[in-house]
Amino acid sequence: MDNTEQKIEAVLFAIEDPVSLKKLASIVHEKEEKVSEAVESLKQKYASEKSGIHLVSHDSGIQLATKPELSPILEELVKTEIHESLTPAALETLSLISYLSPISKSSLEYIRGVNSSFTLRNLLIRGLIERIPHPKKTNAYLYRPTADLIRHLGISDKNELPEFDKYQKLKEEIENE
Repeated sequence: MDNTEQKIEAVLFAIEDPVSLKKLASIVHEKEEKVSEAVESLKQKYASEKSGIHLVSHDSGIQLATKPELSPILEELVKTEIHESLTPAALETLSLISYLSPISKSSLEYIRGVNSSFTLRNLLIRGLIERIPHPKKTNAYLYRPTADLIRHLGISDKNELPEFDKYQKLKEEIENE
């Protein structure tokens, strides 16, 4: 595999949203033409029956996705996740979102020190958090608790969370750095 293909594969794996060809070229430090050729090569590679993923290209960009014929397995995974208890990582993430929302994925990962994509997806599926467009960045999102979560916690507003003011001061400090 060409090093450019490896770089593209790594970027698409790490980023959950579609990436434009121009941005992909910038990230991997290659010309758009070379990136376009590498993307086509990866598409052919993933088209084989041995792969469980494929490359999807559309107006908003390029991204990795699972093959549609494998959806029954993924549906079972999602059903299992919904019925399992929340993990310590999910509880930590949920707490941070509840106290510091709206919060970006990058800020959340900065605080936690780990990639939070899987945990965020799990919380979104369960309906405990919601993703909203970032008002200042067109290609980013913010996360906040859902009304269902607030109601489930037995409060009418997130401001009623224990020591809420303390965490708001922490949020301001982080934002000012």
